[in-house]
Amino acid sequence: MVVLKNLLKQTRTDLESKTLAPEIRQSIEEDFEKMEGYLGNRFERNHHRGVLIYSCSQKGLWLPLAFPVPLRSKLVVLPHPYTLPLTALLDQYPKYAVVLVSQERARIFEVYLGEITEHSEIYDEIPGKVHDPSSKEYKSMEEYGLAERRIERRGRRSDSPVGGGNSESGVYGLAERKIERHVGSHVRHHFKRIADITSTYFRDHHFDWLIVGGQEENRSGFEETLHHDLKERIIGRIKSDPKLSLPEVYEETLRLIQEVEWSQKDQLLKQIAEANQPYGLGVFGVGPTLHALGQGAVQTLVVQEGVDLAGARCPSCGHLNAGDPACPECGVPTDPVADLVEETIEQAISQSAQIAYVPRHPLLEQSGGMGALLRYQPEKIPTSPREPPNDRIESLRHAKSPFKLD
Repeated sequence: MVVLKNLLKQTRTDLESKTLAPEIRQSIEEDFEKMEGYLGNRFERNHHRGVLIYSCSQKGLWLPLAFPVPLRSKLVVLPHPYTLPLTALLDQYPKYAVVLVSQERARIFEVYLGEITEHSEIYDEIPGKVHDPSSKEYKSMEEYGLAERRIERRGRRSDSPVGGGNSESGVYGLAERKIERHVGSHVRHHFKRIADITSTYFRDHHFDWLIVGGQEENRSGFEETLHHDLKERIIGRIKSDPKLSLPEVYEETLRLIQEVEWSQKDQLLKQIAEANQPYGLGVFGVGPTLHALGQGAVQTLVVQEGVDLAGARCPSCGHLNAGDPACPECGVPTDPVADLVEETIEQAISQSAQIAYVPRHPLLEQSGGMGALLRYQPEKIPTSPREPPNDRIESLRHAKSPFKLD
């Protein structure tokens, strides 16, 4: 609550110099009072680590949204909804589907925003008894979805070393082949049904990536039945069995997700470094990145987590810069911007650019915490003494990945 009180005090001070209609001021003050009352008395934190509140008393809008991930503390008064936190969350946290399979059972989970949710459980029992006109020796003993088969040896033992007729070995071989075919057909049908349910789940809920778990032979059998589009979304495999507890599944899944995401971010930075050449499609540094963003050339904006920068915006052309008193694009005096990183992210999102938040990395630490992969080459990329020289980028380009698990 201390953070909120400070934000309210600062925002009220800032609004005193604004020209606002009396009814607008009253609506804003009512919003502030509702937010303070809600967070102080009615908000149940539980496992939530962040909350986003949209409020407009004049329009009857009140929408609190709680999240299991932390958000940057900020209070914004605008004539339109401030959607940057939501869009940043969507970019920063992809949605994963996890499918654990065995020969009789499957479970489907969703991992999103740091939480895991189980959506469905599929169970197809393998028939425990195979009826053979010449033999009724097979029974099943089931334990948690796994069928064990036991042989009742009712055949007459033959004195011949070669099994045949009604000998034990002959009956065993015939029945064994029949039950293998029977079980094999059932398992294939089971995997096909799981694949169909996974496709339906993707259609209804959509997810970005797919993780498959189980024994290797079961994973392979299931993946063979998946639609091609879903196969392309598989980013990794785990050995988790469907009978594991939810915390166990989450722990193993989270470990894989962290490894994959860190590998992807490391590869992205190395790709930018390779393209950070004259007439290339990669830039590092605040100045070159903002210049490319001002021309709509940024395809993927890379920002180091925790970086805090101030800057400026041109009131004429809207270009952001690292704090120059005059716009380097048009020469007009600039207005200060307290949070340059947030303004940069918001502008990148408005241009449909992707956002990648990266932990500490040498390439970004030497570049002011910012870089970009470009759609096309901007007209001109300015240099700044604060940007790293090309030989420094070259030395880091082929460096071993700094990402590692704790």
